[in-house]
Amino acid sequence: MMSAIRSRIFVPVVILIVLFPVLSWALFSSASGWYVKRISSQSLEHLMESVQSMAEQVYPRDGDETLTRDEEKMYSREFLSQVREYIRKGRPEASLIAFNSRLKLTFPRQGEEEWEGEEISGACREMIAGGMFEENKGADVTAAVGKRQYMFRLYETESSGNIRGKYLVGYVEIPDTKALLSYTGGLLAAIAGFLAFLSLVAAWFVAGSISGQLKGLCRQAGAIGKGEFEPSRVHYPISEIEDLKNAMNGMAAELDRTEQKQLAFFQNASHELRTPLMSICGYAQGIQCNVFPDHAQAAAVILSETMRMKELVDGILTISRLDSHDTRLRTEVISLGEFIEEQIDILQGLGIAEKVSIGMEKEQEDIRVSADPSLLGKAFQNVMNNCARYAKSSVTVSLKREGEWAVVCVKDDGPGLDEKEIPHLFERFYKGNKGNFGIGLSITRAAMEYMGGRAQARNRRPPCHGAEFRLMLPVEEAIGRKG
Repeated sequence: MMSAIRSRIFVPVVILIVLFPVLSWALFSSASGWYVKRISSQSLEHLMESVQSMAEQVYPRDGDETLTRDEEKMYSREFLSQVREYIRKGRPEASLIAFNSRLKLTFPRQGEEEWEGEEISGACREMIAGGMFEENKGADVTAAVGKRQYMFRLYETESSGNIRGKYLVGYVEIPDTKALLSYTGGLLAAIAGFLAFLSLVAAWFVAGSISGQLKGLCRQAGAIGKGEFEPSRVHYPISEIEDLKNAMNGMAAELDRTEQKQLAFFQNASHELRTPLMSICGYAQGIQCNVFPDHAQAAAVILSETMRMKELVDGILTISRLDSHDTRLRTEVISLGEFIEEQIDILQGLGIAEKVSIGMEKEQEDIRVSADPSLLGKAFQNVMNNCARYAKSSVTVSLKREGEWAVVCVKDDGPGLDEKEIPHLFERFYKGNKGNFGIGLSITRAAMEYMGGRAQARNRRPPCHGAEFRLMLPVEEAIGRKG
């Protein structure tokens, strides 16, 4: 099911905005309970470690020494005195309560400290008498006293008789997180709701902004589809969308150039075909009306113009197949030197017709390339026809290797190329002074590029004069290394 980009952006943002406060609240609720228990445990542990330290200072360290009852009572009084002083001056966060051996409250005394009263002392007596501290093996004991939760820890003094400081119980109240959450929940909910509303509004407008920009590009794409290649002048603040716009402008410009080339191609093709067709039509009408007494001569003209028109149509079809990639390459590894020698032998008749000599500078190295012999032959022959047409007396072919490229150089001794014409030589239907259709060199470049090569043209370096064409193909060894 398709949906607008605005909703595709907005809906996930809404889900995240709604889930985030809920998950935050759940994490805060669970973490707050763990946190207050940890703080309470640390306070209680600090108190009981202090109590244990005072006991170790008061009582003799020799465990084998047996104390009399009077000595136990004396040490116990001293121990409680130090504990009382510590509680009074240190003001620890946890509280302390002490019982004698008979579980009678000995600290704090009535009016000495503010404490929770009989509920705490009663709970401590029950836990000591019931052995709850022994069951927990010295760990903290959590119990409810009234409506509050407390954490308890016991320190028991060893004695054989009744002493005042037999059982010392530290305790600390565990804060009620539910009350905290109930107090702060409303405020946090209001703040989260307000921020969520602002986030939703911002997300809606941001999604709308992106959606609007993309709709603008869709309209441009639709215009390109209708043949309107005017580039978009709108500047988009989002870099990716701006890059997309620039790419679409480049595509539109390229399509516009292609359309103009196609239009010029059809116009030139129509013009080039019109001339031989008119000549054929005129001679045919002349034969029909007995204007030409020598019908054989008229038929020869018709045949000549027909062959000229066939050559043009074949060239147009070749370029069309190369452009549409309909031509299936029949590549094979060939010795480029032997191939060029065969082509030169075939073209000796061209030299005789143009009254120029055609020769080759042989290369000692055997250079091999992967190419379609038929397509390469057509590209080479088109270059040779062009050079023979403009040469004064000779056309020279050489073969060499430049790095990973095999280069076939075709040079003539004619007037050379006009520097202004060089960039346009390989364009379709671009004709020089002695050009036929202006399609031969365009076939050469298209054929070489189709085989992964290049076609270049330049003037020969002084003191030589004339044109130089370079047909370049990757050497077979270099192809193997890349593969």
